[in-house]
Amino acid sequence: MQRAWSLINGEVEPGRGAVFWTAFVCLAAFMAILPLFVGRFTILNMNSFLLMSFMAMGLALLWGVAGILSLGQSAFVGLGGYAYGVLAINFANVTGQTPLALIGGVATAVLLAAIMSWIIFNGRLRGVYVAIITLVMALLFETFLNQTAGPQWLVGTAHLGGNNGLGRFSGDIQELPSLSVGPGSWAIELSGPSLQLYYANLMLLIICYVLLRMLVNSRFGLALNAIREDQERTETLGYDVRLLQSIVFCIGAALAALSGVLYVSWGNFITPSMFGVASNILPVIWVAVAGRRSLFAAIVGAVVLQWASQALALQGEYALIVLGAMLVIAVLLLPEGLISLATRRPRPQVGGAGHAP
Repeated sequence: MQRAWSLINGEVEPGRGAVFWTAFVCLAAFMAILPLFVGRFTILNMNSFLLMSFMAMGLALLWGVAGILSLGQSAFVGLGGYAYGVLAINFANVTGQTPLALIGGVATAVLLAAIMSWIIFNGRLRGVYVAIITLVMALLFETFLNQTAGPQWLVGTAHLGGNNGLGRFSGDIQELPSLSVGPGSWAIELSGPSLQLYYANLMLLIICYVLLRMLVNSRFGLALNAIREDQERTETLGYDVRLLQSIVFCIGAALAALSGVLYVSWGNFITPSMFGVASNILPVIWVAVAGRRSLFAAIVGAVVLQWASQALALQGEYALIVLGAMLVIAVLLLPEGLISLATRRPRPQVGGAGHAP
């Protein structure tokens, strides 16, 4: 237990000590009782905000910890969602269950990430080149899927649907199946405004956050920090830098694919727009503004800025303009982000009056 707590409360991930954990518990408790005071529409929106937080945490892990900026994380969201939808259409009616589709959706994204990481990191690419390649990969998926409206574009019984989205013309299917967990008549359906999906999102988010904190504060996480700061020097110390980068790239893809599966379960649809430029740039804004070096900041940024985008969209087409301005301000004035700056521990001073040498 002491070892586990030392990893959870380690020094690499910002936020530790009594003040932080008290605030964390209070926030979790507030989220747990929120459904008692709001309506179904608010729960529907909160479900969509929470499920995208998995992708945001994955991006914070990639960008803030390992120094790998991916502009194509929503491609893994879309790929996970499409793979889940295809498997659910083909097998859910047979088995009555969707966990296989969930596993398949995440595994498909991880497989693509493994192939891409082998190409990228064995090619010694870094920085802006990685960002460009990941964005181009996402746009290729969007272009291809927009051209799959014809009746010949079938995967089993699942019709890819072109820009209308997956499953719209797959036999008598009107919408994609939601996640169904549990045996037979005891199965729990995790759909749009349901409290079951809300609490599943919240529980999974807390579990993933704690596990990722342990990962970041472990020797693996320290190695990723070293790679971010000086890749060549880390390699001379004996670390297999390309393997570590590939592993963290696959973890980020798995988290994004989980967001994709939950998104399909939430809305019962997915379209090629998930692979578009806006879908890939928005998560970068969430993480950059809140603080890319903090997993907790990524969660808060994803939820708060999605809520702000929705509120602004109701007033007109100003959401992307305002969010873009926030990104520019964050990059110029607060490069570590709002929450990361607030949770950053002051570096100990060495020497001088009143300080131990």
